[in-house]
Amino acid sequence: SLPPFLFAIPQSPGDILQLQPIKRMSARQLFDAFDADKSGSLDKQEFAALVRAFTSDQPDAKIAELMKEVDKDGNGKIEFGEFEPVANKTFAPLPDLKFLADYRALDTDGNGLLGKEEIAQLATKLGKSVDPAKLAAADKDGDGNLNYLEFVALMQ
Repeated sequence: SLPPFLFAIPQSPGDILQLQPIKRMSARQLFDAFDADKSGSLDKQEFAALVRAFTSDQPDAKIAELMKEVDKDGNGKIEFGEFEPVANKTFAPLPDLKFLADYRALDTDGNGLLGKEEIAQLATKLGKSVDPAKLAAADKDGDGNLNYLEFVALMQ
């Protein structure tokens, strides 16, 4: 069975980075945001980017295992029908993803995480330096990368 699940999302609304509830994203919008090639399914790379955006950096073997569990028909791709029940169970409610477009644009290598070079691009885009202490505080798992939730914390 799937772990508590794919993404370690806090259960209490106050724990979700104190985001102001502007708009909650539907499972369809979340799926479409990571379907980079707009094929209507998530391939291995797109699914890995989605997983890594909401968790600490997961090893490829773990992502492959998760994909196999979600990919009910075993065709190597995750269609929306396979994704929706998992997303609705995992994100109840779906988190506010108001920064997702910016996050995906900064994730130039498409791995679902923002590395040092991508964070430097963010600083350039904002026209200021990123405070190393604030960056370290946002990087909750200390892996040197920012997943989506860590990025939102940095942007607050």
